[in-house]
Amino acid sequence: MNNQTYNTSLASEEISSGISLMQRIITMSLLIAFGIPSLICFLVIFYYFIRLRKTLLFDRINHHVILCILISDFLLVTTELPFSLNYLSLGYVQSTKICLFWAFWDYYLETNTLFLTMYAAIERYILIFHKECIMKNKLFFHYIPLGFVCFYTFGTKVYLVPLFPCKPNYSYDLAAFVCGGPCYLDAVIQGVYDTIVNVMLPTCALLIFNLLMISRVISYKYKVSPSAQVSNKLKKSRRMILQLLAISLMTLITWMPWIFIILVHDFYDPSFGEQFINIFLHYLPYFTSFASPFLVLINLPKIRAEFKKVMRQLMTTLHILNSTQV
Repeated sequence: MNNQTYNTSLASEEISSGISLMQRIITMSLLIAFGIPSLICFLVIFYYFIRLRKTLLFDRINHHVILCILISDFLLVTTELPFSLNYLSLGYVQSTKICLFWAFWDYYLETNTLFLTMYAAIERYILIFHKECIMKNKLFFHYIPLGFVCFYTFGTKVYLVPLFPCKPNYSYDLAAFVCGGPCYLDAVIQGVYDTIVNVMLPTCALLIFNLLMISRVISYKYKVSPSAQVSNKLKKSRRMILQLLAISLMTLITWMPWIFIILVHDFYDPSFGEQFINIFLHYLPYFTSFASPFLVLINLPKIRAEFKKVMRQLMTTLHILNSTQV
């Protein structure tokens, strides 16, 4: 292939992907710039979760789902993001062999985080206002539901992506993000099921339970004479509520635009928002994952103090290195 043909091929791929070279450079730079401090924060939190496992995990069941969210986001940043960075650096995917794994891993991790955040909202609402229901039987009301959420998302994505039989004429688009997506999106039943059950349902449940929690807290706060027990309960749960609301808000910012665009696609214009999706929406889940370890620190004061210490030491070291070079 001569240079003229190669350049023409790259130009057509860039048009097909809907994202220019400058946009790819800016997106890649932002992902790397936000990803590095996030990765440091992830590692610090995991270290202290192991070191303080009795306090943070054995004695506090509300941290279990938070740890699962962190693991899911950490895997997205460390194992899935490199595929996106490689795609952004080249403007295309090098081989169709990459497409199947990339599509599965991307769809699974993002869906898993969404379901875990939904579960966290439901469980935290119950823990704050009806704690005795869970504490009396943690196996059936905590461990089994949490395990089901993790296995459900993995099982459905295994079926829908690597195991789903594609049509003979189906081909991945090497110039598109995640190679244009898995082939089950073209199947009516599986596509509708995935959209309703795996996207709309958990997003709506997440929104509903967060609104319920906010309204419940406001009603207690402005109650004429709230009992001392209720006031004490809300005071103890303040950080836990703020942590959940912050994580939920980031998740809703990621998924609500998808729901809106899907509805417009189905009932009005199939080409609606293509540029917005290609340039912005595909990469928004990464920034949600980057933010998650910092948001988790809201309800982890011990780790937050240690993290600040680590960051101060890191900044001091960088300052010394810069001074030495000068």
